[in-house]
Amino acid sequence: MTKLIGLGEVGRYIQSGMTVGIGGGPMLAAPMALVREVIRSGARDLRLVASSTGGVPFDLLIGAGCAASVEFAQIIFNEYGPAPNFRRSAEAGRVRCLDHT
Repeated sequence: MTKLIGLGEVGRYIQSGMTVGIGGGPMLAAPMALVREVIRSGARDLRLVASSTGGVPFDLLIGAGCAASVEFAQIIFNEYGPAPNFRRSAEAGRVRCLDHT
């Protein structure tokens, strides 16, 4: 039995309140198609875990209202500066931040 699923099936597996780990870098090698499917799934209150830094995927999930918390070393867009949705949500206290720097 294969453990692989198609992107269209992601919504059946991602549920509100789950912990979701995302690898890749802040700007490159990020699983963007997967992130879009998680957003489309309607899941909320996700605990996001960055391996070790995050960027666009985390910013999109936070901006879409999917995240309750995020564990990270940094959430940044590299030379483009801080991730805007992350920064606004963190400053407003809408997302719990667990900084591992």
